[in-house]
Amino acid sequence: MRRAEIRFRDGGYLMDTFGAYPQSVVIVGASHAGVAAATELRNAGYESEIILVGEEEGMPYHRPHLSKDCLAGEMPAPKPIRPESFYDERMITLRLGTCVTGIDRRAKTLFLAEGGRLSYGVLILATGASARSLPAVLQGAERAAILRDKSDWEALSNALLDKASLAVIGGGLIGLEVAAAARERGLSVTVVEAAPRLMMRTLYPEIAAYVLGEHRHKGIDIRLGVTVAGVTEQGLTLGDGSKVDADLVLSSVGSEPRTDLATAAGLPCSNGVDTDACGRTADPSIFAIGDCAHWDHQGASTRHESVAATQFQARAIAAALTGKSAPVQIPFRLWSFQGKLRLQMSGQVLPDAETRIEQLEENSFLLRAFQDGNLIAIQALNAPRSFIAAIGELESGLTDRMTA
Repeated sequence: MRRAEIRFRDGGYLMDTFGAYPQSVVIVGASHAGVAAATELRNAGYESEIILVGEEEGMPYHRPHLSKDCLAGEMPAPKPIRPESFYDERMITLRLGTCVTGIDRRAKTLFLAEGGRLSYGVLILATGASARSLPAVLQGAERAAILRDKSDWEALSNALLDKASLAVIGGGLIGLEVAAAARERGLSVTVVEAAPRLMMRTLYPEIAAYVLGEHRHKGIDIRLGVTVAGVTEQGLTLGDGSKVDADLVLSSVGSEPRTDLATAAGLPCSNGVDTDACGRTADPSIFAIGDCAHWDHQGASTRHESVAATQFQARAIAAALTGKSAPVQIPFRLWSFQGKLRLQMSGQVLPDAETRIEQLEENSFLLRAFQDGNLIAIQALNAPRSFIAAIGELESGLTDRMTA
């Protein structure tokens, strides 16, 4: 038996006891997280069987483009994450159109909706997240469209073809991307956000204020600090008694991690499936990754919804399963295209941070955020080169503090 001991920077230890490798790895969820996990396992030299199980029939595809290029009409359909030949070459078995309904942890077996079973040596949950529902008490909530997967995009894109106006509930990343795309297609657009500023969880006030001004300049009606009281056939009724006329309503109020399988199997879940710094759950044979995972990162447990976070998690899981050193933790990056606006973000958004903003050109800004003299975040608007140059400061500073 091979016994691998991995020490993390916080002094904790991960003990693995396997044979050369577990008999097989089964990954439930064939979106970016699942594909990344399978890919990084092979990159790390993992030689045993890898099975990637996905509910959707088609090849795994890039979801971030759904609210960006695809909805704007610049991309006719979301691109596959990898060509079909990639999975054949890497000996990754795809089981698409397959729904997992339960986990028997003792027998290390998955139950399938079609009636079959699938055994695993190690299980990786990459089940993602679902669009957060509007409160059930909200009148007409079922009338609102959502955007989370390819079928949602197809329905929304087709609906926009013969509509003149759109109301978006939620001024976060996806809501604003959809609003910008719809406005470019000529629709009248209104965005309703309960918070006092746009993208409150991901943008500092200075950048958020500029984004607000640009969207309003493009003709998007943005209402902040306002709640929705109801969804009607004519649009929205707001908490202040006013109404928004709209042919179509989109709900974009965040996401909920898909933890049904984990919860039913008795795994601890909070805002996602709880894991340690290498993605391992309370069951040493089960890991979680991506939007469904409540991950321990940089000493804090949180749920990261970004491609960059998923890539890091995939490398960490692969390292744990192959006995290699864990990857160095760095701040995750996030990006958003909203019409002509190009946003790039990395690091933490904290209310008490000191911010310094630099105007590079007329519509180009770079913001640095500090806490206790340490650089904790970089945010750029229409400044991709400056962002890449500055991100090194953030990542090297974090590495220095972690190794001090």
